[in-house]
Amino acid sequence: MTPEQLAEYLRVSPEWVYKNIYDLPFVRIGKSYRFPKGDVDEWLRSSQYCGLPPKFFGKQV
Repeated sequence: MTPEQLAEYLRVSPEWVYKNIYDLPFVRIGKSYRFPKGDVDEWLRSSQYCGLPPKFFGKQV
């Protein structure tokens, strides 16, 4: 997923994704960031953020 797709998936703003990019599981391809869905799902399951309402993270998309 791209950062914009991840923001939509997590129901947060793209700005939140970029602000917290190094806390998220990503793969860098050239100058682009990609977020494997399986890794993101695992991060959500094990994350301290899990269970909080999406609006906690920032502006909803």
